[in-house]
Amino acid sequence: MRYGLNQAGFPSDEFEETCSILSATGYDGIEPNVERDGPLTTEAGRRKVAEVVETHGLEVPAISTISHWEYPLSSADEKLREIGLEISRDMIDAAAALDAEDVLIVPAVIEDGMTYDADYERAVQSVRKLASYAADCGVGVAIENVQNNFLPSPDEFAAFLDDVEDAGPVGAYFDVGNALRSGLPSRWLHTLDGRIAKIHVKDWLTDAHRVTYPPQGDVNWERTLNTLDTIGYDGWITVEVPAYSSFPERMPADMLDTITFLFEDEGDRR
Repeated sequence: MRYGLNQAGFPSDEFEETCSILSATGYDGIEPNVERDGPLTTEAGRRKVAEVVETHGLEVPAISTISHWEYPLSSADEKLREIGLEISRDMIDAAAALDAEDVLIVPAVIEDGMTYDADYERAVQSVRKLASYAADCGVGVAIENVQNNFLPSPDEFAAFLDDVEDAGPVGAYFDVGNALRSGLPSRWLHTLDGRIAKIHVKDWLTDAHRVTYPPQGDVNWERTLNTLDTIGYDGWITVEVPAYSSFPERMPADMLDTITFLFEDEGDRR
């Protein structure tokens, strides 16, 4: 397996410094976010990021964004939806420029009072457009299971993938902690077997209803890891947790030590 860190946990506002820390720590990759009008939306910005990543011997497994929450791909507001699609196309262009395999897409944001069926159809059409565009760029679209009141069960998630996959390369960006919020990670993994493009790692505290660092939450990691062994997943594992509020540069090393123990040191765990 190869290990990366998502921008949610970057220990520095300076991308090059973060790359330096991750490289020295022993990470294989770094997962940056695309922001509207940010550096990854221009050719010059993408070239600069690519140079920094290469200099530090890292790879970019995927490109993510937080902008889908502000500009949902399922929105009834055509202007908001089009901005979301524009940001997503920027993500795909950035992924192609950085040799990333996938882009992480949140297909919908459902709020109380919305018409679910209409939002579902708009999400399907948006993702199909992106999958077609991504196919032309040699990039995959990876749909993440998130807390968006959409596709709350693994069966519904798989059905959504069925509705979009013929438009281009579409898979699941499976998030372990998010899966606990709406079921059991092991069931999600079995249902999505063969369709998982990437995995995000975090933990979840059920009573406190918040993210925490693995294995400090309520995820049954032994069962989750056994299921991963059963389905034969051997791809990217990317940590998506907040940076420490003090000494943030220490978090990447701590998390790499933890996920190496979880995903590789099977004998030590037992």
